Amino acid sequence: LAVGLGTCCLSGVESERQVLDGLAAGYRLVDTASHYGNEAAVAAALKKSGVRRSEVMLVTKIWYDDMGPNASAAINRSLTELGTDYVDLLLMHFPGSIDAMQSPSANRQRRYDTWRCMEDAQRSGVARQIGVSNFTRRHLKDIFSFCHDPPVVLQLEVHPYFQQTELIEYCRDEGLQLMAQSPLANGQLGLLNNKVLAQIALAHGRTPAQVVLRWLLQLGIPPVAFSTSPERLRENLSAADGSFTLTEDEMSQISFLDRNKRVG
Repeated sequence: LAVGLGTCCLSGVESERQVLDGLAAGYRLVDTASHYGNEAAVAAALKKSGVRRSEVMLVTKIWYDDMGPNASAAINRSLTELGTDYVDLLLMHFPGSIDAMQSPSANRQRRYDTWRCMEDAQRSGVARQIGVSNFTRRHLKDIFSFCHDPPVVLQLEVHPYFQQTELIEYCRDEGLQLMAQSPLANGQLGLLNNKVLAQIALAHGRTPAQVVLRWLLQLGIPPVAFSTSPERLRENLSAADGSFTLTEDEMSQISFLDRNKRVG
């Protein structure tokens, strides 16, 4: 398992620089989305980096405005922006519209139509794998009820203050690989100032951020971490290099930090 590079929500030159720095540091999973508005910048960075396309796991997402029977057009736009003929992982960004007036039945139909387009994308080879993001257990059960090809990945917010243990257990029972977004709580909630994390970090000569990322990796959940600092990018990536391992007691201590507080 590796640490992925989160790109939300930079754009233009800033995004291109961040991805270039990330690729230079050794990141080989790059997470973007049509809604981020930076797919073209990601493509430019990949081209300039000299890293072969086949060496990078490229992830993008379909925004809820593009959900429905015309989702195929959104997929093609993303491929054009990314300058590639395939993505390694295509995700449905949300289970439906966030409009409070949108009916559950209408959202379900949009999920159905979008998933059919995603299944077609996988079968045609323009998406190597397909999955979902920000889905609850209810949404997952729904998609399992009608899919021909089930999702292989759920990307969700997970960090020590928002551990989502019941949802994670359900996903494991269903054979669904998890991927953590906002693993450092986007620098919010005071997470990285937590005393328990600080003590564990001190014991290993690491940063609290590295401890959190290592915790996720040892849970079998690859994190997608964001930073614009080349130094922080390298630090985050090193959580996966095997140079330190959290003990069972340290893993347990972190498990007790859950506050059911999210940032997304």
